[in-house]
Amino acid sequence: MNKYVLDSSAWVEYFGGTPRGAKIRPFIEEETIATSIIAIAELADKCEREGRPFENYLRFIQHRCEILPLTIGISVEAAKLKNQIRKNSTKFGLIDGIHLATSSDASAIFITTDMDFKDAKDVLLIS
Repeated sequence: MNKYVLDSSAWVEYFGGTPRGAKIRPFIEEETIATSIIAIAELADKCEREGRPFENYLRFIQHRCEILPLTIGISVEAAKLKNQIRKNSTKFGLIDGIHLATSSDASAIFITTDMDFKDAKDVLLIS
């Protein structure tokens, strides 16, 4: 059985009820999933910017999946990934590296809608 780590973009699509969110729904509702603490920060920031409450989203995420911490090992690996991938994708940033390293550390497949991950290993890009 696979484990999946969801990017903040995947959560946005799911909570927004978009066509991409419909493709992500089976993973959230039927699979073993996790998400990075960084994705939580990104989602909270998006809700704050848009003047929407975050609490219900957070409760759902906490109930449905494991929230993975940022560790020293993930931080170091994120820096390596960022610099490696940035050679081919100039928009790939350190936060992207943290998400990918978190997923790798969990031996999971990373689910995202962000095209910056198109050439990364163990990524399921939902379009």
